[in-house]
Amino acid sequence: MITKKIIALYLGITTLCLSSYGTSSIKPIKLNDRQAIYDSLEKQNILNKHRKLVHITHICNLKIDHNDYPVVNVIEHIPGAQTPRGVNRILILDSELKLKSKVDYDGSVFPLFCENNSLFLHGFITIDGLLPEGNVLTFSDQGTKILVTNIEANNFPLQTYPQ
Repeated sequence: MITKKIIALYLGITTLCLSSYGTSSIKPIKLNDRQAIYDSLEKQNILNKHRKLVHITHICNLKIDHNDYPVVNVIEHIPGAQTPRGVNRILILDSELKLKSKVDYDGSVFPLFCENNSLFLHGFITIDGLLPEGNVLTFSDQGTKILVTNIEANNFPLQTYPQ
């Protein structure tokens, strides 16, 4: 008899816990929320505390293997330089806003838009200074592998606005 009461009590508590778990107030992460992105980058120590953050922008979301990967453009200035010198980076984050890839670039390049798993750029870039040079970055393997290609800017896919 005591065993049946214990089982009934256990089932009641389990049911209560599961029903309250399903209605919890955990909010999903908005992949284009600049404050959430900034907080995540700070927590991961991606931003350099010795530089001045002057620009952070969510550009678009890559679609890799049916998952969204936010693309973030970050520019940090180096203090003390007579002319503004910066560190420019394109960051690829996962749906939890954790860093998957980082691409450094100079001031002649900037990210434009995404289409599927490709990021289109204004200007040409190399990854880690290695050829080939190109204006399209195509991502795979959860955003960790990058293929650089070059296409004529006039052949970029047409965009509909707003993105």
